[in-house]
Amino acid sequence: MDKMFTPITIGRHILKNRIVFAPAANLLASDTGFATSELIEWTKARAKGGAGLICIGQSMVNPTPPEMSGFVLDLTSDKVVNGMYRLVEAIHQFGAKASIELVYMEFGTPPKEGGNITAEDLTTIRTDTSINDKMANKKPADLSKEDIKQIINYYLEAAVRCKRAGFDMVLVHGAHGMFISDFLSPIRNTRTDEYGGSFENRCRFVCELLDGIRSAVGSDMAIEYRLSAEEKTKNGLTIEETLAFAKIIEKKIDALYISAGVLENDEAATFTFPPAYYKRGINVHYAKHFKDVLSIPVGTVGAIDMEMAKRIIDEDKADMVSMVRSLIADPDCVNKAKQGRYDDIRPCVRCNTCINQPHYFFLPVRCAVNPVAGHEADVKRISLPAKKKKVVVIGGGPAGMEAARTAAKRGHEVVLYEKENCLGGMLRTAAAMPIKTDMKKYLDWAIRQTLKCENVTVKLATEATVERVKAENPDAVIVAIGAEPNMPPIDGINHKKAVWAGDIDCGKVQVGNTVVIAGGGLTGCETALSLAQQGKNVTIVEMLPIEAIVKSAPIINMTALMMMLRESNVRFLSETTVKRISDDGVEVVDKDGEERVLPCDNVILSLGVKPLREEAQKFDNLAPEVYFIGDCQLDRGNLWKATTGGFNIAMEL
Repeated sequence: MDKMFTPITIGRHILKNRIVFAPAANLLASDTGFATSELIEWTKARAKGGAGLICIGQSMVNPTPPEMSGFVLDLTSDKVVNGMYRLVEAIHQFGAKASIELVYMEFGTPPKEGGNITAEDLTTIRTDTSINDKMANKKPADLSKEDIKQIINYYLEAAVRCKRAGFDMVLVHGAHGMFISDFLSPIRNTRTDEYGGSFENRCRFVCELLDGIRSAVGSDMAIEYRLSAEEKTKNGLTIEETLAFAKIIEKKIDALYISAGVLENDEAATFTFPPAYYKRGINVHYAKHFKDVLSIPVGTVGAIDMEMAKRIIDEDKADMVSMVRSLIADPDCVNKAKQGRYDDIRPCVRCNTCINQPHYFFLPVRCAVNPVAGHEADVKRISLPAKKKKVVVIGGGPAGMEAARTAAKRGHEVVLYEKENCLGGMLRTAAAMPIKTDMKKYLDWAIRQTLKCENVTVKLATEATVERVKAENPDAVIVAIGAEPNMPPIDGINHKKAVWAGDIDCGKVQVGNTVVIAGGGLTGCETALSLAQQGKNVTIVEMLPIEAIVKSAPIINMTALMMMLRESNVRFLSETTVKRISDDGVEVVDKDGEERVLPCDNVILSLGVKPLREEAQKFDNLAPEVYFIGDCQLDRGNLWKATTGGFNIAMEL
């Protein structure tokens, strides 16, 4: 048996394998902080999928302001125990152990008049420093000793409630810049009493906290700790400091998980949730440093899939592998890996939709490749269809493939028409660049699963005409023909210098050394980065302000892109419009009306796509049920909307 699937002991508990479902905010609890059927089914799916330890994320030990409370477990009330008990039952049902992350957040006094965080504020958290200050502007020096005792007491009461609910472990979250990590920092902790100054004094708060939890819950409940090896910010904690700290708390805990980065800084947060542009497992090397000097199990986390997890454990780089996104994308990935079915594991594309929703917009978790994620309870309530239907799907892109597979698994007979000689649609273009290896892996998986899916007949290189669709005599038609590149009426848009970004990404067209990219959205930035890494001189021209661009896609990914573009010397001209393309280059005008010409060898057009609505309408009324999904009916589509749209329609057939 793979070492990954051998048992490991944490405290007095034996895990059946080395895979941990890491804690993360999902916002599936009730608005009053209690367990819901949505949270229970979400958790149950990951336990059923084979993980050895399931950790419930972001559970609050202290009262939170009304405007920021709810949708995560509130551990300040005895009433929460009942729902948590049912949550633990669901985990234990499949032989997994249950842990829960204890989180304390210090909320400062909002500086705005009236003292409330508005709904508008919630959409700009972590992209507006004043909002960050609003959420947490207190430091250790602001606390009295009575305050410190109260904080510790919050943890103790919460841990006792978790034990009453049947949890096997509690995880103290001291990573990612959480408030308790401020005590360790010589910069953020300016206290002059026994809780500040020397290194030993700066460790005192956490030591008292861990001793208090142990005294409250006893030795039969394990205590885990989460730590950022490095905070990746100016004057942030370094691995030398965190290693020394880990040695001090080693005897007080039963396991340690090593992460990196802090959440209140967008750029540092990219190391906490490494996006698709970073190498997988970029934080793994940290765990080895701790494993070499500690006697307790050490886990690693950060952009790891099952194949990498196997290598990490086999090569003794960590004792356990903690994952979130891979288990969101495919809750059954652990069982599939144990059975050797790695090709059947639905890959995570690290788009960070699952992080963007809860962390930045206070919304429930969603996944771009797994439409069931966050909807597990809803899907269970949908019954199988009363009768088998003949379903025609037009278009073999991500929306069409998802719809075809889902309808077939529900027992329908599906015919999928794709006019090209291969499946994938525009996703083939999106996955073509060297920096899009995750997307390419998902594309390959989706094609494999569609081609081998029972009840699906795939007709490649066959354009769906009205006559062909009528001849199928379908009960339902799902139209997923996508979109075409948007080519607005810019003077000179058909100039020989102008090329479409998709042709560049696919390698169909080569460009000169100096290029201007018209359009600074996600695709434009990705194309710019790919070309810059080839040594090209790249300038991006974008109409919108930079803040709007960063928020136009998952913020962590856009932040990482902006960092990498800056490091690659890509020039970004925001609030600037392309006026004309000519032999001289690109004539642009900025927000102040100033015009200039940017000399270049080529202009790359990345101006979005235009839905093929008129073409799609040809198939209306060809069956009792006709549905339009994906880019052909969206003004701004993406993979998440494509897969979700295809899945939702197919589930209703």
